[in-house]
Amino acid sequence: MSKTVIETITGYGYDGEGVCRVNGKVCFVPFTLRDEKVKFKITKDTSSFSRGEVVDVVTPSGCRMNAPCPYFGKCGGCTYQHTTHQNELNIKKEVLLGQLRKLNFNKDVKVFASPKEYNYRNKIKLFVDNNKIGLKLRGTNIICEIDECLIASEVINKAIKTIRTFLMAQKLFDYYSQVVIRSEENVCIVNFYMKKFKNVNYQGLYLMLGSNYGIYQTYNHQPEYKIGQKEIEINRFGLDCKFSVNSFHQVNDDIEKILYQHVAQAVKGKKIVNCYSGGGVLSGIIALGKNFVTGIELGKSEHEDAERLKDENNLIYLKNIQGDCAEILPKVNSDVETIIVDPPRAGMDKKVVQAVDATNAQRLIYISCNSATFVRDAQGLKSYNLKEVKLFDMFPRTGEYEILAIFDKNN
Repeated sequence: MSKTVIETITGYGYDGEGVCRVNGKVCFVPFTLRDEKVKFKITKDTSSFSRGEVVDVVTPSGCRMNAPCPYFGKCGGCTYQHTTHQNELNIKKEVLLGQLRKLNFNKDVKVFASPKEYNYRNKIKLFVDNNKIGLKLRGTNIICEIDECLIASEVINKAIKTIRTFLMAQKLFDYYSQVVIRSEENVCIVNFYMKKFKNVNYQGLYLMLGSNYGIYQTYNHQPEYKIGQKEIEINRFGLDCKFSVNSFHQVNDDIEKILYQHVAQAVKGKKIVNCYSGGGVLSGIIALGKNFVTGIELGKSEHEDAERLKDENNLIYLKNIQGDCAEILPKVNSDVETIIVDPPRAGMDKKVVQAVDATNAQRLIYISCNSATFVRDAQGLKSYNLKEVKLFDMFPRTGEYEILAIFDKNN
């Protein structure tokens, strides 16, 4: 039988879980808040730390609230629906400042809140298994069936129930592993990832969803257009952008706009290299200011999107290169003045860190959605000094956030 204890939460861990001490060891208790007296059972006990699961909140915080989502605490997506949005931001800032102390960075961090707490996400990944479709139960690979996701856009939520009905009626659960749904404004693309091939007729699903939806089917990493909308079109800062089905773009449109404005304002000089440039939106925004921008992107579909964006917007100051940043950056290093990097959650490869550190650029702008890998990479940047960090509320109610870090070259 698991041991049950009552302790007071004194702080927060990296993922926003409450922290206390049990028998002198740090114990992490999810969904708890500082100063709360909590009854919980020990679910994991190691020589250095333990983990607990709440049984009862004996003395609740004034910042505690009832979660609006019926799946909160079960689904592994959201972390902070048990508290106010403002307190969530306070916790995230505190956690980030703790990470930045590893870099001897002791300045304040400005926080930019998302206008929306819910219905902001323009992308969701659903998992399919055992005649179920949904998200994953926290800490497991077991599917938590959902009817809607409160942080996803309304047009995405409209699709979830309809897709489940379609899979059940056509007996198709065994053919899929994932369903990825992406939206912009009122247009939505649904991409079915197959684990075994079947030539599916999606006409009925399309009729149920409506003409503003498009459907793709992906097998062996090859997406195939089936019916409806072929791509997502948006306008960003005066740029007409078209995204292919697998191309990356930020999940929170409102915060993306604020973030990219700050990036553009932080650029120094007229010759810019944008590493991990994706579909080219940020490169295009900076090129509109008559800066000479070189975008470097490894992904083929993202590079093609960036090239199309360049051509359709007549961006004569933009050059896109498909390839590895570690290999290409030294070749364009001679007169670069600002480098921008926006790597995936895993951060930069060591070779990319070394290539960036060896450049002559006077400014480095690092966009990150993982402060742990950011700190690791920053520790490898010996020729740069961290000047400023900002926190952007890209992922409200979840444990994640986006940061913008500005480095200047050591003199």
